Amino acid sequence: MLRKIIHATLIVILMMGGASAQIKDNPNFLNGSGGENANETLTAREKKIDRAIDPAYRKQIDNDYKAATSKVPDQKPNDP
Repeated sequence: MLRKIIHATLIVILMMGGASAQIKDNPNFLNGSGGENANETLTAREKKIDRAIDPAYRKQIDNDYKAATSKVPDQKPNDP
């Protein structure tokens, strides 16, 4: 009986170690504060959102996509 309790305790401890490692890798693991670089991360995220909404940026992405897809040669359809 004691052996089962010890094994169960060890399993729980090992699982908690893996979970805490995953939480610490998350930049916003402590109530939204990412530690030292929390402000930099938030600023980068805000810039990314602003770029996604900007119509000029969207148009540039569309033009780049069209230019890239025009370089792909036409392929023959597969004949089963």
